[in-house]
Amino acid sequence: MCLRWGAKVRVLHVDSGKYWRGSQKQIWLLSREERRKGIDSWVVARPNSPLFRRCVESSIPTAGVKVRFEVDPIALANYLRLFSQICPSVAVIHCSRAHLPAGLAAKLAGVPLRILWRWLDNPIRNPWQRWKYQHGYDAVITVSQRVAQVLQDGGVDAGKIHIVHVAVDPNEHVLYERQHARAVLGVPEDGLMVIGTVSFLVPRKRVDTLLEAFQILNRNFPSYLLIIGDGPERARLEQLAERLGVSAKTKFAGYRFDATALMSAMDIFVLPSVRDAAPVVLLEAGLAGLPVVASRAGGIPEYIKDGETGLLFQPGDPKDLVGKIEALLGDKDLARRLATNHRNFVLSRCTVSHLASVVEDIYRRLVSSKGG
Repeated sequence: MCLRWGAKVRVLHVDSGKYWRGSQKQIWLLSREERRKGIDSWVVARPNSPLFRRCVESSIPTAGVKVRFEVDPIALANYLRLFSQICPSVAVIHCSRAHLPAGLAAKLAGVPLRILWRWLDNPIRNPWQRWKYQHGYDAVITVSQRVAQVLQDGGVDAGKIHIVHVAVDPNEHVLYERQHARAVLGVPEDGLMVIGTVSFLVPRKRVDTLLEAFQILNRNFPSYLLIIGDGPERARLEQLAERLGVSAKTKFAGYRFDATALMSAMDIFVLPSVRDAAPVVLLEAGLAGLPVVASRAGGIPEYIKDGETGLLFQPGDPKDLVGKIEALLGDKDLARRLATNHRNFVLSRCTVSHLASVVEDIYRRLVSSKGG
């Protein structure tokens, strides 16, 4: 297939995740924005997953393929059949489980431009991964300089790597009225400050650090802790809250599809991860007008400038986290200034319109390098 930019270009985004997390939200936003820009953007997702349903609801052409594991011959056959029918100009593979079956299917189907989108900062540990990034795709898009550095440290040519920061759609960001949000969540209106986070509850998110910090914080600043999200760590974290004696002032709200709208219930947003390549939730907190305290881990410092758009603390250090939260609680002017600066940063640098333009420019340059 001859690839030329200018005619109706068909881009196929592939993901196999079963949850609605930051990467799935980015795929949905990007595909929708590409269609607004005149690109024939499609999504292939796990059947009946949140991403699949959201794309169908948004009138994005959507197909379903389930990937059971990375070496999945059935998924390979399904992808190959789908790619041969849809005939995309560009295939963008987002999920690591789909890298092999979807990438190989794209190559066998003769898809002219194959791009791998890397969301995580896991080190490259084996020759197969190194070959995949170096030879299996025409380019690799990463979501932060941190991820790009991990790839280069693993032997991937820097010339193949393109950094594209994550984004949000300000037009879609609607907040509930504060009193309504707290009523929905069961957070008491008793005058206490609400410290909050939105997180998939897995070990690398280190919500346990937040709970430990919250116990210390309450000695001098009586407050309330709101944790929106679910995951395999939830039961352990609830038990930890009990042991720390803070369960009465901690609300585990579980998974909420309207999590961003519920951020209005919070006074301060905290992201305590020890590994996080590019957390979209930080941008959402910025749009919500919340002052942010986040760990100095992964790609987070590329989105939060310490003392300018938020405060950073040492990953895994609850005492350092307490100090940063207390700084905001004790200085409302500082909290307001950081929140305003962060919101302005998000609106100027991290909108989906900007994201789609950057990605389209990458498509164009890659097409040009192939002689299209």
